[in-house]
Amino acid sequence: MPHYPPPARPLGPDAEGQWVGHWLSPEWTQEVDAWVAERLAEHGRHVSGVPVTYRPRFWSVVRSYVTVEGLVWLKENNPGHRHEAALATTLASLAPDDVIVPLAVDRERSRLLTDDQGPTLTHADVADRPTRRTVVRALARLQCSLLGRVTPTDHDGLIVLPPTSAGDRVRAVLNEWATFPKAHPLHHDPAVLARVRRAADVLDQQTATLGDAVPLDLEINDVYPANIFADRSTGVLRPRFFDFGNALWAHPFVTLHGFLDSVVEWTRAPLSVEDRRELYDAYVEIWSDRLDADPRVLRHDLETTECLVGVHRLVSWLRLIPYADPLELEARAEIPRKYLAEVAALASPVPRLPRHAAAPPGQVEL
Repeated sequence: MPHYPPPARPLGPDAEGQWVGHWLSPEWTQEVDAWVAERLAEHGRHVSGVPVTYRPRFWSVVRSYVTVEGLVWLKENNPGHRHEAALATTLASLAPDDVIVPLAVDRERSRLLTDDQGPTLTHADVADRPTRRTVVRALARLQCSLLGRVTPTDHDGLIVLPPTSAGDRVRAVLNEWATFPKAHPLHHDPAVLARVRRAADVLDQQTATLGDAVPLDLEINDVYPANIFADRSTGVLRPRFFDFGNALWAHPFVTLHGFLDSVVEWTRAPLSVEDRRELYDAYVEIWSDRLDADPRVLRHDLETTECLVGVHRLVSWLRLIPYADPLELEARAEIPRKYLAEVAALASPVPRLPRHAAAPPGQVEL
C-alpha cells in the first residue's frame, strides 16, 4: 500500500474557471484539510505528510493525503453530481466487497473520503481476454446484488431515464440547443440537429422492442478501467468498482456497453465477434440466473440497449452545465458535442465504423 501521494496531474483547459479556482484556493484547501483531519481522527488516524490536490476539473476534485496506514483520497463533486457521496455510501452498505467503502462522507457537499485500494486495471489487464471476462462477470454480479435494493429518490440529482423516454429526452436537448446562437459553444449546424432528430426516431423504434424482464435500476454509466481497482490480495483478481458520479436510474444493461467501449479505447482495436459473444454470454448468464429469465430475451435486450450509451453519457454530462461558467463551458464543450455525435450516428444513412471501432487519437478524457 503506497504511503506517498502521486504527483499532481496537469490542469485542464478549464483551469481558469470558477471551480478549479475554488478547489485550488487557500480557503477551500484549509477547510477541506480540517474536515479530513477530523474524519481521520474519528478512526484514530492522522495525516502524516503533505497533501496533494491530484486532479481538479470543473466537475470534481481529487486530493490525496498520507497517513501511517496508507494513502486516503478525498473527492468532492460539482453540484451537478451531488448524488455520488450518498450513493457510494448506499452501495458500500449493500456490496462492501465489490465497491469502495468510504471512511466518511458529507452529503451536502458531495464529498467522500476513502482509503487507497491499490492499483486500478492496467492496459495489459484490459487487453487480456480472461481479465475482461472476470470484470464483466463481477459487474453483472454487482448489479444483480443491487437489484431492487437502491431507492433512487434517496439520492438527490439521480436522473430517472426509462429506455422508451430516451428519444423524447434527445428531442428536448435538440429543442434547447436549436435556440443557441452561433457564438454559443454548443451551437450546431441545423443539418447535424436534423440527424439527431432522426436518431431520436431510431431510439423510439429500437427501445420499443425491449421487454420488461429487466427493471429500471442503477446504471453506473462510467465503468472505465481506471475506475476499477484490481484487488489481487487473494491471489485472484477481484474487481472493486468506484466513481458513481455519472450514474443514472435507467436500464442497467447499458453499463456493460460503456465498459466495452472503454476496452476498445484502451486497446485501440475493435472487439472481435467471438470476444463480444463471449462477454455477452458471461454477462447474460449471471442475469438469467438472478431473474430466472429466458437468456434469449435477455440477450436481445442487451444488444438493443447499446443504442442508449450515447444518450446516457450526454444526459449525465448535461447535469453539469448549469454550474459551469462561460470559460468552463467553452473549454469542455467538446465532451457533450462528442456525445451528441454518438447519438446522431444512430441515424447515419451511410456505412460507418461500428461504435466499438478503435477510438481516434486525442479522444477526450472524462
